[in-house]
This record gives sequence, structure tokens and C-alpha cells, in this order.
Amino acid sequence: RWNMNLTPAMFLSFSLAGGALLSGAETLAPWLLAIAGAIQLAYWAKGDQALASSGTNLGTATGLGDRGTVRAFEPPHTGTNYLLREFVHVVGRKHAQKLRVISFVLAFVLPLLLILTPVAGVAIKHVFALLAVLSHLTGVVVSRWLFFAQAEHVVGLYYGKR
Repeated sequence: RWNMNLTPAMFLSFSLAGGALLSGAETLAPWLLAIAGAIQLAYWAKGDQALASSGTNLGTATGLGDRGTVRAFEPPHTGTNYLLREFVHVVGRKHAQKLRVISFVLAFVLPLLLILTPVAGVAIKHVFALLAVLSHLTGVVVSRWLFFAQAEHVVGLYYGKR
């Protein structure tokens, strides 16, 4: 999921959009937010297919695939361990769709609405700009947490979690 050409594009677009919001670039920020949002959607769509299209399975995860079909005789452990806690995030996958919506709305939709809403008065405009920056940062934090929580590590194959 991480080894995609969209990963650096996503990070760069997030930084450019956030920088435009922070600097008050009113004409540039909406475009950069829209581009970053489109890259985020493309990343999620491509990332959801990454493990399946990689050809990775229990045989390639253990390095024994060239000897025939590999299957687990029994689970490696009877309980949880460090590897399962660190590399197989059940909560992140269980709530991924909800977290994606929350992330997208906070990182892109709400900031766009806040900076494109016409307001009277400089003070209100600054409050809206501050709310747009805070919303964007919160959405990016949720997106980054989800980035790690949804990572598909070969450890999950070994433990039968994929």
C-alpha cells in the first residue's frame, strides 16, 4: 500500500494545500485543496487493490512458495503479540470507511467551504481562515493515522489475518 507512485504526490499535495491555507493564498488554496482531495481519493482507490494485485501470499511471505502450496498447520501463537498489535490494526480496518469520510470532509470539504464562503468583515474572515487551517490539519492527521492503520504487512499473511 505504501509503495505507490501516488504516495509522494499525496504528501506533496497535502503540504502545498496546507501551506496555501496557512499563507492566506485565497485564490490558490481552493485549487490545491481540490487537487489534494483528488489525489487522496485516487490513493485510496489504488491502495485498496494493492495487496491483491501484488501477488503476495503466505508462500511469498514465508519464502517457501517455490516448494509448493503453503498453508499454516496451526496458528503461530494462541494469543496476541507485538507483531499483531503493530502491523495488523483491526480497529483501523474495521472503521476505515467512516474514518475516510471524516478525513476527507475535515481535510478538504470543510476548508473549501470556509474559504469560499463570502463574509463581511476582516475579523470574521480571519476566524474562517483559522477554522479552515485547523480543519485541514485535523483531517490530515486522521488520514495519516489511517495510512498507517491500513498498512498491509506480510506479517498479517503469516498470522492468517489477510
